Amino acid sequence: MRDLLSAPGKRVLDRLVGQAGALFAFDFDGTLARIVQDRHAAGLTETTREALQALAVVASTAVISGRSLEDLRPRVDGIPAHLIGNHGLEGLHASERVMQQAKDCCRAWLKSVAKAEEDLIRVGVVVEDKLYSLTFHYRQACSPPAAREAIFHTVSTLSPAPRLVLGKAVVNVIPSGNLHKGSAMLELMHQLRSSAALYVGDDDTDEDVFSLPDERIVSVRVGRKVATAAQWYLARQSQIGLLLQYLTEARARALSA
Repeated sequence: MRDLLSAPGKRVLDRLVGQAGALFAFDFDGTLARIVQDRHAAGLTETTREALQALAVVASTAVISGRSLEDLRPRVDGIPAHLIGNHGLEGLHASERVMQQAKDCCRAWLKSVAKAEEDLIRVGVVVEDKLYSLTFHYRQACSPPAAREAIFHTVSTLSPAPRLVLGKAVVNVIPSGNLHKGSAMLELMHQLRSSAALYVGDDDTDEDVFSLPDERIVSVRVGRKVATAAQWYLARQSQIGLLLQYLTEARARALSA
């Protein structure tokens, strides 16, 4: 991995913004917004909001999040970005049939989860129903190992077997299938006729994009990590504003050249 804000990284960004139809996509939690104890309190800083707004005005921009679209929309209200939620299950690319199947699957899972609700609550686990997927949160658990054990015991009983995607103090439970952040990214690029793209994310839920064998996509992880398929990194989440500002300025230079 190499530092995206280094001189070589900025040269890559300059080439990217100069391409017609380039797409700039970002995860939300841990990328555009910092991770907070209370997930309901997560939001964009005023500086990041203004920078994302400025970029979205001059270039195709997207937010691809694990949050549901209902949850995500008010957090980016007023910014003209394409929104994809539920780890790729919600958005302009998903068919009604596939979404209904995911919804039915989650309704069945919730009946099983309800049987273990008391045990989960006892160890500090909160289950979030996102309609098309479930997320088990344990950020506020007194004993994270005990919370993870309870979560994995519960999800082992679910039928049909879900796909598990681990995040920062969360376990995402997703219907198995071909829809994920990576497939959503590719479909969005196809619909927008994007010849190149940037994707920035911060954890294992973003590896579905990072691991795509597609040379058109510049992949960036927030936080340097050895075990990742991302090509570049930002040292910390607070640098996202610098990146957005750089992209906007570089795009303006490219358009005026």
